[in-house]
Amino acid sequence: MKTNTFRIGLITLLFLATLVFTSCEKEETIISDDTTAATAQKSAEIDEATDQVAGIVEEAFMLEEGLLGKSDGTTFLPPCVTRTVVINGLTRTVTIAFEEDCVMPNGNVLSGIITIIYERDPAALTRMISYTFSDFFFNTKNIVGGGTVFREWSNADGNPQSTFNNDITVTWQNGATATRVGERVREWVEGVGSGTWGDNVFLITGSRTTTFPNGDVNTGVITTALRRELSCQFLVSGIIALTHNAHAGTLDFGDGNCDNEAVFTDVNGVSHTFILD
Repeated sequence: MKTNTFRIGLITLLFLATLVFTSCEKEETIISDDTTAATAQKSAEIDEATDQVAGIVEEAFMLEEGLLGKSDGTTFLPPCVTRTVVINGLTRTVTIAFEEDCVMPNGNVLSGIITIIYERDPAALTRMISYTFSDFFFNTKNIVGGGTVFREWSNADGNPQSTFNNDITVTWQNGATATRVGERVREWVEGVGSGTWGDNVFLITGSRTTTFPNGDVNTGVITTALRRELSCQFLVSGIIALTHNAHAGTLDFGDGNCDNEAVFTDVNGVSHTFILD
């Protein structure tokens, strides 16, 4: 009798242990999926910020070089932006200073300084540009670091193209941080030379790696080119294949409409819709 009781107790214990283990395993999976979705949103917000900054760097460079196709030198940079140029031989140092809460034409709010430096050579068809941030904020997110730009007057399709390599750290208002390194190829496909910033359209390809303080790593490869319409505050379309530690999914910026939504879909087909900032 004691033997049977012992066996029944042991079986019950093993059964309960299995339930607990399974429960914990499911809970861990849910937590991991939530974490993947959360980091995907942060990565998407960095994508938005870095591409908007890329446009500002290009605009400042083209304005200095007289490449905007405008006889009056007008720019999409608003009056709350001050541009200062220091010339030392062939070297141009362009400081772009944003007043506090400077509202851009597409609605983003910036403050701080972006400094770009390049060597001027009117005969060259390419140019290497460096840029750095100083006390710079993009929609309340603090961005430090910088990068380089390799600019081509004309790519294989005859369009202006810039290849951005960046190494930055982003800090959100709640103290969350992330470090981003990556390469973005930005091709100007519409509005070239029109003299009107609102019709400019860019297609973006490339890859990037985002690292979080706890050691989590989020990598992304653009599988469908991201579309940036300068008149819109957000990316309007494009898909990035994401890998977060052992998890994977896709980040979709939409079907061409100008909105602040992006959708992350994990490998199980579960989707999370983000509101971007």
